[in-house]
Formats: sequence, structure tokens, C-alpha cells
Amino acid sequence: MSLNCEQNNFLSFNHPRYLKDFLFLSAFFSHLPLFSHASVKRWLADSLVSALEMVYNEGLVSLGRNHAMTPELQLQIDEQEPLFGKLIVKPAGAIYTRDELNGIPVEITEPADGVTNTDLVLLYLHGGGYSNGLAAWARRGTARLAQGLGCRIVTPDYRLAPRFPFPAAHEDVLAVYQHLIGPGGYQPNYVAVAGDSAGGALTVSLCADARDMGIPIPGCGMLNSVWSDLAMNTPSLDDPIKNGFDIRREVVEGLCKVLLSSGDVDPMDPRHSPVYRDLTGLPPLLIQAAGRDVCHDDSTRLAASARAVGVAVKFTEYHDAEHIWILNGPWRMHYPENFPQESVRFEDDGAEAPEAVLAINEMVAFVIAHCGGDANKR
Repeated sequence: MSLNCEQNNFLSFNHPRYLKDFLFLSAFFSHLPLFSHASVKRWLADSLVSALEMVYNEGLVSLGRNHAMTPELQLQIDEQEPLFGKLIVKPAGAIYTRDELNGIPVEITEPADGVTNTDLVLLYLHGGGYSNGLAAWARRGTARLAQGLGCRIVTPDYRLAPRFPFPAAHEDVLAVYQHLIGPGGYQPNYVAVAGDSAGGALTVSLCADARDMGIPIPGCGMLNSVWSDLAMNTPSLDDPIKNGFDIRREVVEGLCKVLLSSGDVDPMDPRHSPVYRDLTGLPPLLIQAAGRDVCHDDSTRLAASARAVGVAVKFTEYHDAEHIWILNGPWRMHYPENFPQESVRFEDDGAEAPEAVLAINEMVAFVIAHCGGDANKR
């Protein structure tokens, strides 16, 4: 096997955890008199590489190698790509690579001019109601986060319902987090987690699941347009003004039915509906709510629940924004006259909401404040 560090962009020998060990051993042995001869030095280098390759091949250290994706997951992504085709872009200033961590396919976004904050990583969880969406959809957000923080952004293609029943998505995002703070070599307080809509609920559940399992929790969580109540007890769902924008009550009802029909799922299960969960001990949370969103009150209710048990919460209202405004650029959902018999479609509204950049900048500042982010490293 030939190691190619250029191809292993994520958890390879260019990661400080492994690079430091390699350089230390090389420097130590090369200064001993026994190893001064050129042929012995070559033997030393070959031996070190062989030893590291053995560790790599035996799985003693996971380097995030690319693996063959399961046919079911590949089919899921193939189905989602045309649905979100208009929203999938490759913003300049970032590099996008595919990998697999702990058996979960992920997209990794890095600044095009290189990662400058190697200690920090952000785990981004896309929304879509647990039955739609894919990592590539989040690029408008992940590119800006990578550029603003100078770090890697990891976005899982977690399993979706109904092909994969609840709680498949929750299991997958937890598995990726465990990889990051385990073989990945990141300190938990240097891991930020963010998500939009259902991904925001997954963010809360990941933190709470880690707490319940005795796993160190992330440094902070950030929620945009969070969808946190599948029991649909949210007053804003019936607001006639909010129902005139991107997401309507009928869409939320449809998404609920898909997830709840994937098994014997309680609509008030606190894993997918964190407004009903004990949030004690969670890390600081940034909650961003859209004023033109039927899910608006999911954000206010979750913020109140978290504050009631002592969680540090920053709540920001973007009055003129619509659901998941940080990802969708100029595209808005268009409802045909015979909806829901005919499906909604995305149409170009002409311009991205200016609040998209503002919200991402707020996320960047929040990470720097709460995850040991060093602005001087960026």
C-alpha cells in the first residue's frame, strides 16, 4: 500500500495528532549516532512508514478512509439529488470532498486557501424533516462557515425515513460525533454542532444523547429554523401570515406523517421533539428564528425550555427571513393552485436573503466565543 496524504484530506497524517508523532520519532532517531549513515536513515524512514501503514490497515487508528457506500445509502443520495438540484451549488472559496466516518458517508468542506484552525471542527446537520435532504444541499452555509472559522466542516448524509426508520438519523449523527472526538483526535470542547430545521433538533438530541451516555458533550450547539415538535403543538403553525411563506402547515403535516409512519414512533418522543426533553447540562445554544416561518414558535419554546434549566441561550430573531434562509439562496418554494395534489417546486426569487450572511456570521462569532476558537488562527 502507498500512503498518499494528499488524498486523505481529513483524518490523515496531515492531521496534527498523527503528524506530530511522526515528526517526533523521525527527529529523535535521526540524531542518534547509530542512525547517521544514509542507508540506515532510509531503513528508518521505511520502517516508520511500514509501522504506520500497519496501524492504518489494522484499523488501530481510523483515518477516515473512503469506503464503498452501501447500495441503500447510495440510492438515497441519488434520489435526493434531483429533488434539491437547484439548491446544490459549489460556492467559491471552499473545497468539497467525500469521505466516510464510522460507517457514515460525509461531505467535508474546507477553506480553499487551507485549514488554519486544525484544532476546531464543526459538525453540520442538514434538515429536511428526517425524510429529505442531503449534505450537498448545505454548501451555501458550510462554505461560509469554513471560510469564517478556518476549520473543517463535516456534514453527514445520515439515513432518512421511511427507508430507514427512526431513530436511524440520530444514531448516525452520534456515530460521526463519536468518531470526531475519538479516532479523529478532536477535543469535545473544540467541536461545534449546528443544524437547520430537523437538523437543529438533531443537534439538540446529539448533545442530550451524549450527556445521557456519559460521553463528553460538544462545545456549543447552533439551531437555525429548528423544527422541534412533531406533535404539532406549536401556535405559529396556525398563523395565517406565516403560512403565506416558504413552509406551510400542510408541508409540516406531511413530513410528520412520513417519520411517524416509519415505525411505532411517538410524536412526542423527546429525541425528535426536543421541546419535550430534559435539556439540563447542555452546552451553550444559539437559536436563530425566522419571522416568516410556521415553525417559528418551535424556536421560542425550545429557548424557553433550555433557559428554564440553566442552559446559556442566545436567541436571535430574523424578522424578514423564511425557513432555512441560510441555505436556499434565491430559491423559494412555489405552491401550485391544486396543492397538495400537485407537488411544490423551487423557483428563483431573484436574490438571496441578506440575513443569510448575517446569520452565518453570528454562528462564526458564537463558535469562537464558546469552542475555544482562536480568531488569530484564521
